[in-house]
Amino acid sequence: MPRLVTLLEAGERGQYADLQWFYHYMERSDAMVFAVMQRRRAALLACDWDIRQVAEASGHRSEVRSQKEGRGAARLRSEDGTTPGRSGAASDRRLAEEQAACLREAYDGIENLRDAVGFIFSAFFRGFGHLEKHFDPAGMVTRLEPVEQWFWVRDGLFGAWEYNENAVSGRWRGVGIETANFLIFETVALNRIIAIPYLRKNLCEKDWDGFLEVYGVPSVFLVGPPNTPEAKEAEYQKIAEEIISDGRGFLPNGSDVKYVNGGGNRPPFLERIEYLDRQITVAATGGLLTMLAQSGSGTLAGGAHMETFRQIARGDAAMLSEVFQQQFDLPLLAEFFPGEPVLAYFEFAPAATDEASRVVEDAVELTKAGVRVDPEELSEKTGYQLKELKPESGVKKGSAGGEG
Repeated sequence: MPRLVTLLEAGERGQYADLQWFYHYMERSDAMVFAVMQRRRAALLACDWDIRQVAEASGHRSEVRSQKEGRGAARLRSEDGTTPGRSGAASDRRLAEEQAACLREAYDGIENLRDAVGFIFSAFFRGFGHLEKHFDPAGMVTRLEPVEQWFWVRDGLFGAWEYNENAVSGRWRGVGIETANFLIFETVALNRIIAIPYLRKNLCEKDWDGFLEVYGVPSVFLVGPPNTPEAKEAEYQKIAEEIISDGRGFLPNGSDVKYVNGGGNRPPFLERIEYLDRQITVAATGGLLTMLAQSGSGTLAGGAHMETFRQIARGDAAMLSEVFQQQFDLPLLAEFFPGEPVLAYFEFAPAATDEASRVVEDAVELTKAGVRVDPEELSEKTGYQLKELKPESGVKKGSAGGEG
């Protein structure tokens, strides 16, 4: 434990080499830690990605864009702080389509996008992650190369990132980097929370192994018959060893067998390990029933915990979407659309859930009440690609058929 505390304190000072190596081996040596990581990573990798266009409301374009800024669709501004104007909604729509096509081509051109996403996800557990941009001669990103966490160092908790070549232990400073050439994601390190129960669990298993070595096979003592002469003791000892070796044999009349059981009838190791596993599960997935089957857990409780996990997965997708929006989309669009507002952005799109169904139901009810819901806004909320149906010739829109 003192060694682990030393590593954690070094991480607070920006020395990550030894700490990140410890995290690396911890993730690969404990079944529960490995399982919760794989589950959360799988939830992210199961998401589709899409290029979205900012929903435009006629006559309220600036207000709508302002609402989207916090979601990675911020407008680019000129040096004097103003936003260049455009001629109208049709022009904005064309610009949004051009930007969306540009972003889609850029993301399609990344040869290892899936692997890069899988690596940058590890920042949720390790605290940070770096992807280095590799460019082609035209200036387009062709690869996002993962740079393992043990190669990084910084001056203090919030210092600038520096490259620690060869991951030298105890190094305080490294080589400065150009942050524009990287995608960098920083967050709270779940491994810092998990490391304590992980270590205690390993010590508990070690003590359990020691307990089994002493008490797993009970010691056996044979009690000779009363008033045994010393001349017979050696003979009886030989008989006892032969009996213990194969479990069968003859004992003189009056002999007895004694077994030595120690440590109590129910040692607490299993309960302790299960408790520590629950702490790891709660920290990583937000609930118990999503990973650990519990007696008496009904569908109601299981559904509640599953919904909690889905919320975490959607949060992971939203946070990583913002990393790509801010550090990939904005620089790219600033280069190819200088001075223009940003009307398209990258986003991970989790599978449609009951929440999307509720949004659709609300839209239907609003339509019945005479309020029209903007299809682009609805598409953005649900993840569905929507197109309005055109009524057939001779049939009025909304009728069940005939002349209405």
